[in-house]
Amino acid sequence: MNKWWTIVFLMGLLGQTFSKSLIVLNFKLNQKAIAATRCENRFKPKTCCAGTCYLGKQLNKDEDSRNTPMNGASGFKFEVALYSEKKVESHHLIIDEKPLHVSRYTDPISQQVIDAVFHPPQA
Repeated sequence: MNKWWTIVFLMGLLGQTFSKSLIVLNFKLNQKAIAATRCENRFKPKTCCAGTCYLGKQLNKDEDSRNTPMNGASGFKFEVALYSEKKVESHHLIIDEKPLHVSRYTDPISQQVIDAVFHPPQA
């Protein structure tokens, strides 16, 4: 079942990504028929554009459909926040009644405490 959903999602993604290429490919394969039936200047042989006017309209229509928001919602915004949470071990030690804060960072993969301090090279 998951395999079918993957194929459907992949086909939708590829269709959206290569929609302009698919429009141009369809135009090239059917250019004679488009020039004969859908060209604006098909009745004027000297000014006939061989269907490029139809291609331009289809590309503009595709561009307009890409620019319109999804589902007609004008304020719809979809954001994904990516972040990495760093695990911190905190201990409070009280020495001579003054709180001392000690933090130890742990490596998220190995879960080992990192005590090393980076010292930049000195000139």
